[in-house]
Amino acid sequence: MEGYSNQPIPKEAAKQLLALDLQDKEILSYEKIDQWYTAWNGKCYVSFSGGKDSTVLAYLAARYLSSFRAPPWELNLVFVNTGLEYPEIQRFVNEYAAWLRREFPHITVNLVRLRPQMNIRQVVTKYGYSIVSKEVANNVWLARRGNKYRMMRLRGEMLDKDGNKSIWNCDNWAFLLDAPFLVSSECCHIMKKRAAHTYERESREKPIVAMMAEEGRQRFQTWTATGCNAFEGKRPMSKPMSFWTEQDVLQFIVDRELPIASVYGDIVASDGENDYNATLIDCKLHCTGCQRTGCMFCAFGAHLEKGENRFERMKRTHPKHYDFCIGGGEFDPADGMWKPNEKGLGYGRVLDFIGVRY
Repeated sequence: MEGYSNQPIPKEAAKQLLALDLQDKEILSYEKIDQWYTAWNGKCYVSFSGGKDSTVLAYLAARYLSSFRAPPWELNLVFVNTGLEYPEIQRFVNEYAAWLRREFPHITVNLVRLRPQMNIRQVVTKYGYSIVSKEVANNVWLARRGNKYRMMRLRGEMLDKDGNKSIWNCDNWAFLLDAPFLVSSECCHIMKKRAAHTYERESREKPIVAMMAEEGRQRFQTWTATGCNAFEGKRPMSKPMSFWTEQDVLQFIVDRELPIASVYGDIVASDGENDYNATLIDCKLHCTGCQRTGCMFCAFGAHLEKGENRFERMKRTHPKHYDFCIGGGEFDPADGMWKPNEKGLGYGRVLDFIGVRY
């Protein structure tokens, strides 16, 4: 890996990359994937969740291998089966791997399924509920354990280098410090990242992920600090779609006629009032089903959803999963905290506390 290093991106350059047209973004993504494969001598894998972003990424990686790299061609897709995915996602993971094999018959497509060591009930009982955002949940978790800097963020007391209020302050969520339940961002780390880390140590393969800068402030800052290919640090990682947007992903799926999991519904164009065929120019694209998939029971970002939110939709489309998620729960006499029980995760009381409909 000698000769490769992180390439920070100035903010103005980042804005220009985000504004590129889709064809230029596709070409640039191939360049980033090529750099990654070359640096690690092909010892790479695609982190494949079955979601639409990683569906596009897997296609880009397969297209890159078949078009720009000498054979033999081998594409490793790694899916962490947490048991929290929509059933449609579980099925689609196998279906898409088979589709890639048909679409790229000269590529060996390997699908690796990993499992976490803990289940969701155990994780929530020990570490707490995933609510609001990773940033806020982590602040609450650490502040409750005496971290004064995280407490200052929750109190709105953090200042930036110019003496102004820090953008990382989140004092509107300070009431979570007194919540009668545990709150943390540990679920994703334990259910997904630990299994991936173990795979990386054993296989010595380096991950390629479908992370996009527009998905959050932290991801944007990470991208501009390291560039798409983060060679340095404890866990090298390639993010060749960092400069893509949600609209880019949807447009690419439509243009290339890629299959996506049925839980998304159809991709349609909208003028804000009505839906039209996805090929209509100058209209915003969206899915008629779930807009995002991920883990079914995660509440990160649920308070921002307008119209029918993920839990209301789950009640309609997956009633058994809904009952397990919302129902159940009890106060633990040992510490007085609300936790899951054998009847369910008990998210209903938690969502009531933060004002999210279900």
